[in-house]
Amino acid sequence: MRHCSYSAPWGLQTWLITGILSALMLAVAIGSSFVLGKEGRGQRGPIWIIPTLVVVGILGGASLWRVRRYELADDELLVARSFWSNRIRLLDIESAEVDPKACERAWKTYGNDGLFAMHGRFRNQRLGKFQAYVTDRKNAVVIRVPGDIIVISPENPGRFVADLRRRLQRGKERG
Repeated sequence: MRHCSYSAPWGLQTWLITGILSALMLAVAIGSSFVLGKEGRGQRGPIWIIPTLVVVGILGGASLWRVRRYELADDELLVARSFWSNRIRLLDIESAEVDPKACERAWKTYGNDGLFAMHGRFRNQRLGKFQAYVTDRKNAVVIRVPGDIIVISPENPGRFVADLRRRLQRGKERG
């Protein structure tokens, strides 16, 4: 069976949160550089490097966790990150459905709610507890596996779910 890849486009909320937080951190770094530069006269080396490195470290570290794409391989769904992939066995998937409201009013219990993606553990009234790998909430696909709910957001959620269901059906037919 062919390997299918779906991009993980950013929705408006991801763009806004990432842009605002990046600009805010950059402003703090620049502002603290001026303050530290005035107080640190006569010291050796450029003091502005410290806040700049902190900002670069935070943004660089957070960007490593971003969701790059979703891939349907022969026997698993891969959520591709920068240097690794989260794997979900197709045999474990009980159902998959498009649900653009899946992430509404979600409370973060552990993770990141918008800087480069919405990923981690969340809870809301609609789904209860769930794991998110979401870049665009309006493209949400809810995947149910034993003991957990996973929400992803591929570029074309309808096509993704149809492709996933075909693979699941073929897996059941094979045994």
